[in-house]
Amino acid sequence: MKHSVKKKEWFWAYVFITPMVLGTLIFGIFPIIYSFKISLTKWDGIGESVYVGVQNFVNLLSNEKFKFEVKNTFVYTIFYVPVSLVLSVIVAELLNQKIRGKEVFRVIYFLPNIVMPAAAAMIWRFMLNSKYGIINIVLDFFHLPTPSWVADPKFIMAAVILVSVWSAIGYNAIILLAGLQGISRDIYEAAKIDGSGAFSTFIKITVPLVSPTLFFLLTMGVMNGLKAFDIIFMFVQNNAAGPLQDATRTMVYGIYESAFRYMRMGDASAEAIVLFVVIILVTAVQFKLQDKWVHYE
Repeated sequence: MKHSVKKKEWFWAYVFITPMVLGTLIFGIFPIIYSFKISLTKWDGIGESVYVGVQNFVNLLSNEKFKFEVKNTFVYTIFYVPVSLVLSVIVAELLNQKIRGKEVFRVIYFLPNIVMPAAAAMIWRFMLNSKYGIINIVLDFFHLPTPSWVADPKFIMAAVILVSVWSAIGYNAIILLAGLQGISRDIYEAAKIDGSGAFSTFIKITVPLVSPTLFFLLTMGVMNGLKAFDIIFMFVQNNAAGPLQDATRTMVYGIYESAFRYMRMGDASAEAIVLFVVIILVTAVQFKLQDKWVHYE
């Protein structure tokens, strides 16, 4: 009887996980394997493919555009991830306080997360317009510099990072808020009795106890940073070439351009494989270093 019940439980377990397994195989594992196959060929996506070995990878490493893409990808990630995490921790800590109407504030801070990145980018393009944008109007009111955010190569990456951080804070803050609410109030009471100040309590108690959540957000943030595309594409969509695009083009943008603008599927797949390896290596390093700062209960 027990064997029959256990067998039935296993049957339903496999039934429930089958859609996820099939989805991972069809939309995850298979595309990676197929991309690696295409990366070894010269193919326009329509005609016959020609095997060229590792030539696409050799061409990629000697391509000046690829160097811009790697540099911009890491610059974007290095600034976007820590800034969004720090601001998210501050917002989550504020939302965790006993203040009137905090539920409304939680909804307000989460709203950017439900806005499509393309729509958010278009809205911010108008707001960052050098002549009519609200951002420069406010800066001019306080007699501050009013740069050409979306037309100057020196500032467009900062504008992209600003929009990305704005979009990420809501999601990160809600996840962090869940982590903060899981910390027992008794710990804070004990720290208060011991004479610990607010800042000391935050650094020595809150941050270590919420470090698993921070690690999750850090890992996902780095992955998203390395795969940045949608907001950047909307910011430079009318600038197919030139300094403005060179200042913002990322590896995913290069993949898109090679595959769908120039129909060089082999080059695009080669860059996709390189990006895949980079993400795997960076994630592996993060997991290796987590023992030094992540504290699990």
